[in-house]
Amino acid sequence: MMRLRRSRMRPWLKKVPRQRHVRGTWLHRLLGDRLFTPELWRPTREGVARGAANGLFWAMMPIPFQMLPSGITAFFLRFNLPTAISVVWITNPVTWPFILYWQYRLGAWLLREDVPSGAAAYSLLDIAAGVPGPLLLGCAVTGLLAGALVYFSVNALWGAVAERWWRSHEHPRKPAGRER
Repeated sequence: MMRLRRSRMRPWLKKVPRQRHVRGTWLHRLLGDRLFTPELWRPTREGVARGAANGLFWAMMPIPFQMLPSGITAFFLRFNLPTAISVVWITNPVTWPFILYWQYRLGAWLLREDVPSGAAAYSLLDIAAGVPGPLLLGCAVTGLLAGALVYFSVNALWGAVAERWWRSHEHPRKPAGRER
């Protein structure tokens, strides 16, 4: 079962940036060897949870190039760098308009402002330019809540998977069909 999972994940894992891809680049020259500390690259329970929370927070922010602040934050706060950068892609050109609209609605509800009638007829950019307060509040609230939720979820899931793995490896299994 574990081999099957590894074989299915292998194509995805090949796309995760590795240290050897970054070594010698302008980024390495800029940040130095601190970029290669194991805590930034090794998947640990706490590092992955914090990296996922960081990435999801920045994914909810209405800014371009969200991977950049996510990576910078992960670098300076010592989160798992590949996780922090890859989680940002939850918001993509397909999901972003829906997320942005509901963040605006949440911010307007929290500020007790009326959503303009026929809001669907407006473009999202018109709404964002006309009413930045509710949009930014909604983005901040969803970023913080989603980050906290994913942090606790990753910690719980990591613990459950690790416990299950350890239990399955405590006692060696007897091969099937060899009974005496």
